[in-house]
Amino acid sequence: MTKSKKQLREQQAAREAAQANTAQLETHNDAYTSGAFNYLRFLVHLLAAAQFSYGIYYYLLKVHWPKGLHEEEELKTRWGGKFKYLTFLDVVLQAIYHTVALLNDLFGDNTVNLAPKSCLRQLRDYVFATFAFPIAHNVALSFWVIYLWDRELIFPAALDAIFPSWLNHVVHTNVALLAIMDLFTCFRHYPSRLAGVTGNASFMILYIIWVHIVRYFSGVWVYPLLEMLSMPLRFVMFGGMIGLSLVCYFLGEFVNNIVWAPEFKLLHQKKIKQG
Repeated sequence: MTKSKKQLREQQAAREAAQANTAQLETHNDAYTSGAFNYLRFLVHLLAAAQFSYGIYYYLLKVHWPKGLHEEEELKTRWGGKFKYLTFLDVVLQAIYHTVALLNDLFGDNTVNLAPKSCLRQLRDYVFATFAFPIAHNVALSFWVIYLWDRELIFPAALDAIFPSWLNHVVHTNVALLAIMDLFTCFRHYPSRLAGVTGNASFMILYIIWVHIVRYFSGVWVYPLLEMLSMPLRFVMFGGMIGLSLVCYFLGEFVNNIVWAPEFKLLHQKKIKQG
């Protein structure tokens, strides 16, 4: 049977809509993957990877605890090293993430599409969504809130002599600021809720277990605040750490969906037209 004029008009309209959708996506990709925007994204990742890598080097090799500690104090201070602090683990995580993102800028794929095409892109998107963004904001928010309330509970004044101010901002402030800049310069698909939430919560639970291991062998809690809390309140605090991390995860997903709403709308339309 021959197609009616109405059917032909509908097919023509559908083809024109698909062509318009494709043209809009190409326009977005041209702006996103070339020119000033492309250089900005590369610069953010380059500066972040260099900054956090140098921060790790300085933190590990240049920040030394006071000399002449008694044997018992030595054990309490040095057991677990810098790796017992969530701050240090976070800056290592940020250095890894921004290095992966930098490699993706050079060798991977940054286009706006329905699914990431390169393994580097998939790794970048998952690490950012599940770990880099939420852990950075967990660290920054929890540190500065407690610091402003009573700094002796988390960063005693005595540390000022061995821990420079610029390094304090690298590990407690810039981690969050650069994660925000990355969110605004990198289009990404968030993982499924199950994969993202499971990965994020698992990271925090493993860290809490690590904190207890350090407490068992050294005899002291990683943070002075924990010494002041009763066991029930410590459990509340640990639960709050996990809860805050998950809130930061959902916050990152929410902001990502707002920032990249036009691109997600075009991709949704393309998916519908593809059937």
